[in-house]
Amino acid sequence: MSIWFAIANPYAYDQAMRKAFSEAQQRQSKLRVVFFINNNSINDVIGELGMSGWLGSNPLHKLQNSMLEGYRALAGDVLKRVQRKAKEKEVELETQEVVERPSLEKYLIDAVEQGAEKIIIAGPELLTNKIGNLPNIAEYIEEN
Repeated sequence: MSIWFAIANPYAYDQAMRKAFSEAQQRQSKLRVVFFINNNSINDVIGELGMSGWLGSNPLHKLQNSMLEGYRALAGDVLKRVQRKAKEKEVELETQEVVERPSLEKYLIDAVEQGAEKIIIAGPELLTNKIGNLPNIAEYIEEN
C-alpha cells in the first residue's frame, strides 16, 4: 500500500506536495509520485490551430512533438524538486516519472487497482471541469 501523488500542474503543486508528504508520514507509507501529461489536451490545442488554418499538417506534427518534449523536460525538473523535498522531509519516495495518457480519471482507477490507499492530485483549474468521477480515496487540490 502506498500514497500516490499525481502532478498535473507543473507550475503550482506545493500545497498538494505538502499534503502528500503529510499523508505518507502519518500512514508511515511510501509515496509514489508521477507527473501526468494529458496528451488529449495537447492534441486539442494543436488541432484547433490546424482547424483554424494557422498550421499545416507537417508543422502541426512538429509543434506537437516539440510541446511534448518541453513538457517532458519540465516534468523531469519538477520530479527532481519533489525528490529533494522528500529527502528533506525524510519521506520514502518512489518516482514513476512521466505518464502520458488521455485521461487522468482512468489513470487514477489504475492506481486504485494497484493498491493506492490515498491519491493526492495537484491540478490546474482548467483541468477541474474535465475530470469525471474520482475514486473515493482521491483528493484533487486545485492550484494556480
